[in-house]
Amino acid sequence: MTPQSERRVRFEDEERYYRARRPSWHGGLAPPPNPVPFPSPPIIRRRSDTCLPQPAWVTFPTMVQSVAFQSPPSPIPQIHPLLNGENAAGPKILFDLSFHTFNPQRITSYSQTSGTPVTLEELLEPATHPPVYHMRIVCEQLPDWPIVLEPHTTARERERESSSPFLSARVPARAADEAPITVYDVLMAVHRTVQRRIAQTDWVRLTRRQTNAISAAYTRRCRTYPSAQAFEEAQGVRRVDYLFDQYMFRGIMRENAQDGFARMKLLVGPAR
Repeated sequence: MTPQSERRVRFEDEERYYRARRPSWHGGLAPPPNPVPFPSPPIIRRRSDTCLPQPAWVTFPTMVQSVAFQSPPSPIPQIHPLLNGENAAGPKILFDLSFHTFNPQRITSYSQTSGTPVTLEELLEPATHPPVYHMRIVCEQLPDWPIVLEPHTTARERERESSSPFLSARVPARAADEAPITVYDVLMAVHRTVQRRIAQTDWVRLTRRQTNAISAAYTRRCRTYPSAQAFEEAQGVRRVDYLFDQYMFRGIMRENAQDGFARMKLLVGPAR
């Protein structure tokens, strides 16, 4: 058996052994170089973080709080207000497609019968956002004459001097890769397309009922010419006469969301 260690009873008046304390490191030496604690910088009270606006990319999940870094949201596709036919009332623009001159006017109320000319700056703004460089516009009443806007067609249209009385300068032509389709491109292309004369083959395909209606539209349009000379220069039935009394521009709209702005519809309606 292993011998048990000897137990010893200690009494209160018995002297205890204490280990001698070692002298301090600076005992007998020079005092430390900086006996006074380095002062803390003053506390400047700032605005509470709860009052700061949260960035758009910060999300707060239900269970776990984390910071999610997301790419900026894509721009919402939209049509220029002067062209937008996707809202119920249509664009606030007065644009008579049967009138022999190009003269779109901005209005503030749909009951107005006249407005202020659209400025050159507005005409040169992109027709859509995001901007596009190719667009096909079809009018339901004129399915045989689609309007195709491409870089070479838009550049050629911009080079022509507009016959509008409020445009004193030529619309500047810009490189196709620098300038997308503008408000001017859409409005001018629509106006030039519907103002073209029809061919003899187009006329012979009409029914008697269509012939009477188009003839009535032609007679009404001829009365808008300011002089006999202007009337003589504009002789002949034009595509706009196929619209009958639906000769007012009501904007453009997308055929479907999948195609974006590549395929558009031309909306027309009667004078208000």
